[in-house]
Amino acid sequence: MSEGGPSELQIVLSDGSASEDTSFLEGLRRRIEERRADGRDLAVLLIECGVIGRIDGVWGYRVGDAARSRFVAGLHAGVLRPGDLVGEMGRDDLACVLSAVEGPAVALLAAEKSLREMNAPLWLGEDEIYARPAIGIAMWPEHGDDAETLLQRAKSACAAARHLPSRIAVHSGGLDNPEARRLLYENRLRTAVAEDALELVFQPQYDLRLGQIMGAESLLRWRDAAQGLVPATDAFAAAEAAGMVTQLVSSLLNRALRNCSEFRYNAGLDLRIAVNFPGRTLLQKALADIVERALSTWGLRAGRLMIEIAETSVLESELVAAETLGRLKELGVKLSIDDAGASVASLFWLAMLPFQEIKIDLSAARDAAGERIARSLIELAHHLKLEVVAIGVADEPAAARLKELGCDTLQADYKGPALDPAGFVARFGLGGG
Repeated sequence: MSEGGPSELQIVLSDGSASEDTSFLEGLRRRIEERRADGRDLAVLLIECGVIGRIDGVWGYRVGDAARSRFVAGLHAGVLRPGDLVGEMGRDDLACVLSAVEGPAVALLAAEKSLREMNAPLWLGEDEIYARPAIGIAMWPEHGDDAETLLQRAKSACAAARHLPSRIAVHSGGLDNPEARRLLYENRLRTAVAEDALELVFQPQYDLRLGQIMGAESLLRWRDAAQGLVPATDAFAAAEAAGMVTQLVSSLLNRALRNCSEFRYNAGLDLRIAVNFPGRTLLQKALADIVERALSTWGLRAGRLMIEIAETSVLESELVAAETLGRLKELGVKLSIDDAGASVASLFWLAMLPFQEIKIDLSAARDAAGERIARSLIELAHHLKLEVVAIGVADEPAAARLKELGCDTLQADYKGPALDPAGFVARFGLGGG
C-alpha cells in the first residue's frame, strides 16, 4: 500500500490488489448499477478507526500506514467477500462496500465482525495499542440512490455510532440522527444568539417551610422557524459543535438576570434566579468571568444566582471543570446538582465540592415504601449539607408530606406551567393571583 498523504484516496479490491486508475466512488457506482439490474441490496460501511491519527502523532505516518494496512488486511480476511470493496476515506476512515446483501441484518453482522477484527490489540514494539472504532451503515436503495449520498449518510451514521455502546449505527432519516440535528441547528443558533431571539420561561420554586415563592428557574425555549421547539440539550450540543458555548451562556445569563432585575423593580419580586447548564459548560475557562460581568451589569447580588449543573460526571474527569466550579463559589454564586443519573456514591464525592443544593425527583414517593426512600434521600442530602429541591411532585397533599419529611424547596408542574416573563409577573407580582 502506498505511503500517500492523509487525504489520498486509494481503492483496495477484495483480492488485496490496488487499482491506481479506478477510484472508490467509481467502484461503488458500478456496483450500484449492478444492483439496479438484479434488484439486490447493497451496503456501505463507514469505519472510523479511532486510532490512526494518534499513532501518526506519536510514532509517525509510516507506523500509522502500517496500522491501517493491518486493519485493511483484517477486513479482507475476516469480513469481506469476493466483489466487496474497501477504500481509504481520509486518514482515519475506511469505507467498505458489501456488493450484494440480503437486507440490513447482513450489514449489521458484517459491522459486528469488523469491530471484532479491529478491536484486537496492535503491538507497536512493546506497546499494546487499541483502536476505538465506530461504524455507520447506509443501505442502497433505502438510504440513497447514488454513491455520494450513501457515503455521506454512512458517515453521518458513524458520527452517531460514537455515542452508542454498540459503536454501530444504521442511518436514520431526517432529524432522528442527533448529529444531523446538531449540524442543522448550528447556523440557526448563531443567528438566534446574534439577534437575541432566544426565549426564557420561568418556573417558580417554593420554600416549603414558609409556604411562599422564593425563587424561579429559567428554562430555555428556542423556537426555530423550521424545526419548532428545540430541546435545550440540543441547543447546547449545537453550541459546543459550533464553538459558541460562551456566547450561548452569556446570552442566557444576561437575559435571565435582566428578567430577574425587572421582577424586583417592576413587580416587587425579590427572587433567587436559577439557570441550568450542562456539566460540560464548566470546561469553558471564561465561564466565571461571564457570570461576574452579568452580575455586575444587572446589579444582582451573587448569592441570588443559583447555577444548576447537570451531568456532573465531567467533574470527576476534568480538572478544569472543578476549578471553574471553585471560581464560581468564590464569586458567591450558589451551586446546585441537577443530575438524576448521579449515584449515591457520586453524591459523597460531589458533597466535597462547593455545592449547596441538590434536585431530587420524588415522583415515585406515592406509598409507604416510596416515602421511606424519600426520607432517606432527604436525610442523606442534609447530612451532606445539601438543601433539597423536590421535583416531580403531583399535588398539594404530596407537597405537605414532603414538608413533614424535611424537604426544603418545591418545584412542581402541578403549580402551573412555566411562564414567560410577562405571565410570571402577572401571576406572582404584587397584585397578581
